[in-house]
Amino acid sequence: MASSFLGPESPRPYAVISEGYRNRLCIPTYSNSEQYDFGKVYDNAFYNLLQKYTDLDTTDRFCYVGDVKENFVEKIANKFCLLEPVMTVIPGHYSYVETDSQKVLSLRIAQTGAEEYFRQLKKSKDSDKLVFDKIMLKDAIRYFENPKETYANIMGCLAPGGQLLIVHRPSNLNTLPLFGDAKERLETNETPYMDIINDLQECKLDIQWEMECLPLIISKRKWFSMLKEKFPPMMEIMSDSEITSGVRELSEGILKYEGENVELVDRLLFISVSKSKLDEGFPKLHRYGQSENVFPDLRDLKFSMELTEEIKPFVSKKNYEHKKTQRR
Repeated sequence: MASSFLGPESPRPYAVISEGYRNRLCIPTYSNSEQYDFGKVYDNAFYNLLQKYTDLDTTDRFCYVGDVKENFVEKIANKFCLLEPVMTVIPGHYSYVETDSQKVLSLRIAQTGAEEYFRQLKKSKDSDKLVFDKIMLKDAIRYFENPKETYANIMGCLAPGGQLLIVHRPSNLNTLPLFGDAKERLETNETPYMDIINDLQECKLDIQWEMECLPLIISKRKWFSMLKEKFPPMMEIMSDSEITSGVRELSEGILKYEGENVELVDRLLFISVSKSKLDEGFPKLHRYGQSENVFPDLRDLKFSMELTEEIKPFVSKKNYEHKKTQRR
């Protein structure tokens, strides 16, 4: 009777069965177009939010800064029928070195990726020909060594009325089925989302941010395959041995007794950024059909009103006599 309270390691046959199940776990491989795809339901939700926060138009010059695995560039170009070719910029690059403890040490490669691209673009004499109407940063903040300078350079590469959209997945609010070591490592190495918002505010930019939940329906085996390929991109910080151990943890843990598919929501932070409209100290007015700014006349204006019998009781006699004398 006592053995019924013990774990699967004892008696011996149960331990053998448990390990056999893990070894038989078959993780399929997918084509490049399917490997990093969260499905149509997820994509459509993302497109709706992209339209909500950027109002992306067919004629907009669009720049995408993010991992190229997702094929988001081609999808967005087709969905919104963009006429101009989409500029794709790799956010940055890390060199990963596996330590003796079978963990990965990440080393940022300087002067590569989006940070250097926008710095050089802003300095370029031909930058007027390379401005964008909309720029999107997707899971790219962790690559920036100097975020404030990068934000300033990006805003300098936007056309008048242009907009920057930052899409960020905060690890402390993550809802994706990740194993324990990954959650702990990501929270330790991530830039807190409030630091991102504070940096943008210190750059005197107008921002609007909201946490959005995107529906995700995915096969468990496909999710394991994504993790094995270190996707989403934030998983690159994990070593191969840690990924293998993590997949076992999930397959024998929270994902063991569910069906073939997993239904959940993916929390993403959408930050819409635009140049401040109060740079000169007063609002800018835009006439319909004109792109140039029109400013109100700031000269002192003099107003006068006829003093009728009905108003006289409300005006002091002293002020009234003084004004009457001035007129004479």
